[in-house]
Amino acid sequence: MGVNENANIEAKGTGAKRSPRVIVVGTGLSGVAMGIRLMEAGFTDLTLYEKAEDLGGTWHYNFYPGLRCDVPSYYYQYSFSPSAHWSQRFCGGPEIQKYYSDTAKKYDVYNRIKFNSEVVHSEYDGNKWHVKLANGDTDEADILIAACGILVRPKYPEIEGMDSFEGRILHTARWDKDIDLTDKRVAVIGNGSTGIQMIKPLTDICSKVYSFQRTPQWIVPIPNKKYSALNGKVLTKFPSISKFFYRCLSYIMETLMGTGVIKDGWVRKMVGKACVWNLKNVKDPELRKRLTPDYVAMCKRLVMSSEFYPAIQKPNAELVTENIDRFEAKGIVTKDGKLHEVDVVALATGYYAGEHMMPMTMSVKDGPTLEEAWKDGVYGYRTVAMPEFQNFFMVMGPNSPVGNFSLAAIAEVQSAYILQFVEKWANREFEKVSPKRDATDRFINDMKDNMEGTVWLTGCDSWYLDKNGVPSSWPWTAAKFRKDLKTPDYSEYEIVR
Repeated sequence: MGVNENANIEAKGTGAKRSPRVIVVGTGLSGVAMGIRLMEAGFTDLTLYEKAEDLGGTWHYNFYPGLRCDVPSYYYQYSFSPSAHWSQRFCGGPEIQKYYSDTAKKYDVYNRIKFNSEVVHSEYDGNKWHVKLANGDTDEADILIAACGILVRPKYPEIEGMDSFEGRILHTARWDKDIDLTDKRVAVIGNGSTGIQMIKPLTDICSKVYSFQRTPQWIVPIPNKKYSALNGKVLTKFPSISKFFYRCLSYIMETLMGTGVIKDGWVRKMVGKACVWNLKNVKDPELRKRLTPDYVAMCKRLVMSSEFYPAIQKPNAELVTENIDRFEAKGIVTKDGKLHEVDVVALATGYYAGEHMMPMTMSVKDGPTLEEAWKDGVYGYRTVAMPEFQNFFMVMGPNSPVGNFSLAAIAEVQSAYILQFVEKWANREFEKVSPKRDATDRFINDMKDNMEGTVWLTGCDSWYLDKNGVPSSWPWTAAKFRKDLKTPDYSEYEIVR
């Protein structure tokens, strides 16, 4: 039977505590965080399904030249498991992937993962979730948790003649580790964070590097400081220092940068001035003009680099702003008719943003399919749940406060929130739970009302905007995010005992 407003869920459950069967889909840093929460709470009837051959998500799939995180290493980690051995301020992909792999092993999550196991369909029959894998296997769970990430499926451009190109075309998210680019002519299509990161290392070894730019980016000049071996020894001996670093960086990124994206003020202006100052390092006025954006800094994801502007000014580098017309056997032809002869093309063209669980299909008994629920746009209740999808939760769900923040910090908050429902199910305080439709609608409308004034609506096109032009991020502070997701408001949930 249903429970009314404020649903006296705090009352003790009936009968002995039970052990829920839990399935987590995805083992990027959000899935690992959820797995750790469950294992630490004693919920060991757990399987994490991962379609790749190892965990890490983004940090498993990406290993293009110059790859590194644009969030400081001491902030891009779990607060409860700080590392003393980060080698740089902004670490490379392999080092980050190793940290999350080591942490999963430390908390006994790694051996709960089934690799090469892609979940293609999930169905709730009114009692349990049934999942089907691409290899034909099936499984079932009392509680299903999606931790599938935000930027997952690579986006390949459709350009005439790509099949006729005699060289190699690689997406940066599906790079070839063994490719030798020494003295090669390389074209990088796209100049977001990935495309910009690639230019410096490529110009160091390639005979020619073309950066095909559609839209210029604002770039903040933050040097990538290397940490000494002594630094690691000190932090190993005094782990409290590492935790202090985490708190300081958390304050800078969340309180300062976070304020800049949600409202105009001194932070947004300061970041803009830093970007303009950095752009002045481009000596050629014509090149500087072509590299100058016409939108407000932070409207797109802010790029952090002290290497791109020096690299793009090297003799073997060339910025191409003319639109691409087609591929030919020897290279890329732009709209002005010029052929740029290249050996390798790097597609830094991003992802289909905001797909979350998709292309996995989902359905619920007497309810909608995922495709039907999201036909007018992706949404969720407070980033973690969906109406009618009972006993289902999301880590890094719609409107999570992504951007230049630590996804690890976000995952910690969401996984702790979700764990409270798992514990109450185990205590027999409910059988089924999902957010109410009206509560979800109120959240969505409140969120949209608060989007006005955010930097994402100042006039640029970015992956932060959904297909309806509505920002898919969090329009409030990180502090509000933590407060809202500290304790569930059970009056906003449909609860079946």
